[in-house]
Amino acid sequence: PFQLAALPLYQTMRDLGLLGTVWALVLFYSGLQVPFTTFLYIGFLRALPKDFEDAALIDGATPLQAFRFVVFPMVKPVTVTALVLNAVAVWNDFFTPLLYLSGSTQQTVPVAISGFVGQYVSDWNLIFAALVISIVPILAVYFALQRSIINGFAGGLRG
Repeated sequence: PFQLAALPLYQTMRDLGLLGTVWALVLFYSGLQVPFTTFLYIGFLRALPKDFEDAALIDGATPLQAFRFVVFPMVKPVTVTALVLNAVAVWNDFFTPLLYLSGSTQQTVPVAISGFVGQYVSDWNLIFAALVISIVPILAVYFALQRSIINGFAGGLRG
């Protein structure tokens, strides 16, 4: 389980002097999300036919131009899919920011919302209003990129 790996990661962040800073989260999430994103890209790039790149090279494009003008626009769906999946995972994480940012003035939205719940008093109106407000940014990103997300998921279905 992830919680077993949290102790050595916490000690590493402590030794690097990153506890209580956003850089601890940046380093942690980079190490967590880059392999997943790489896996998505490799699967998508292997499914792309090499014929498009070969045609650009035959037409006189350099390998860099072929990548920039032919391959790069074709990876937009998987890029948007990776962006949304990673954003949702990071946005909804509670344990990691609680662990690495505890004792500092910096907090993520889920950790700040948990501060509204007390042992004896809970202001449920405030809690639910904060939850609705916290949903808005990630929902806006999803609606803005909805078509590309669906294309990214369906990209592996084309034969």
